[in-house]
Amino acid sequence: MNGLVRVIVVIVFSCASVLAWSEDLKQVIADWEIANFTLDGDAQKQAFDALLERAEALRSAPTATAKNLLWAGIIESSYAGEIGGLNALGHAKQAKKDFESALKADDPDVTPAALASLGTLHSKVPGWPIGFGNDKKASKFFEEAEQAGAANLDFYMLYAEYALSKGDKEKALSLLQASEKVAPRSDRLITDSARIAERATYYERLN
Repeated sequence: MNGLVRVIVVIVFSCASVLAWSEDLKQVIADWEIANFTLDGDAQKQAFDALLERAEALRSAPTATAKNLLWAGIIESSYAGEIGGLNALGHAKQAKKDFESALKADDPDVTPAALASLGTLHSKVPGWPIGFGNDKKASKFFEEAEQAGAANLDFYMLYAEYALSKGDKEKALSLLQASEKVAPRSDRLITDSARIAERATYYERLN
């Protein structure tokens, strides 16, 4: 990934509550959250191996929805972030395809997340000739996600991290302050607790 070092790419989740989604997909999301935020080592690898199989099932289903495609991409991109290096690029490329396919479905519950996810990918993956990363596209996707209504802790932290990486402390501060107004999601407490911890570190980087 970025500089071919190990970078955890935790992709932004839709503004819509998980409670509105199918039971099967809710279980995938719950299992991803545990794998991504609470496990490490062999246990994490085994969990992601199972999740990658489910990602393939999500994208290949005849009735695959935008939400299915979004989460197939989230699994692929998260795994890419965990393994890092050149081996991650194939998973990052698959995630990009999944997010682009999710966007084409034009689901308002998914569009902000898919845009922000593409922004994160483009900001983390190396550029040409190694990968497809592109800072201009990353910035464009983040801006479009914000305009489309992305407003959860995932989005604010990922966009703030990107702004800090580009030295834009003013934008980072505005995103961190906006995130203070967002209550943790009752169905995503593991994720949002991790995001709140990240926020403290980003405030420190502003000084």
